[in-house]
Amino acid sequence: MLYGSNFPLKHFTTTKADGDMKDENKRLRFLISRKINPKTLVLAKQVHGNIIKIVSKADGGSCIDNCDGFITDDKSVHLGIFTADCQPILMTNQTLSVKAAIHSGWKGLASGIIENAIEIFDKKFNIKPQDICAYIAPHIQSCCYEVGAEFEKIFQTPLKDGKLNLSQITKSKMEKLGIESIEISPYCTMHNTELFFSYRRDKTDKRMLTIV
Repeated sequence: MLYGSNFPLKHFTTTKADGDMKDENKRLRFLISRKINPKTLVLAKQVHGNIIKIVSKADGGSCIDNCDGFITDDKSVHLGIFTADCQPILMTNQTLSVKAAIHSGWKGLASGIIENAIEIFDKKFNIKPQDICAYIAPHIQSCCYEVGAEFEKIFQTPLKDGKLNLSQITKSKMEKLGIESIEISPYCTMHNTELFFSYRRDKTDKRMLTIV
């Protein structure tokens, strides 16, 4: 497991050594070994969209369809995001009363998943962007993320040597919307072959799990 960020809520990202978290049996063994009750964990059947759902204790132990993020004010709930290159993004407010976990690859980022999350914090929980802090956990970094020229139009930003910097685009979006406290993990899932699964590198179905 990887910790190593200043995000104020307890959180971690699994590594290769922890096993494939999409495998239910391996995931259950891992959770129990870390004294996490599987019935408190909410997961999603992620679809690279922009839908974020408000969840509670009643959703614990479930895997929610057509969803790429969760927000809750229920401290008894753990939120989990599967990744193998996409960004796992965690958010909370200054009093730590509300938390979010978001799955964001380029499609979710382009379709407004960050904007949707901030809107829910504001409209449903009366938390303004300046009161939110965010952490972008291990993901594919610009050193390895080669894309086509069309991405310059999608994100209205020039590519550097044909490579896309997902986390910097995410950070820029957050800052424009008013979030000031943003931390980005330095780890690249594609580059760090011993630590992480990477779909771009290996076309693997195996996934890490980021939990808050």
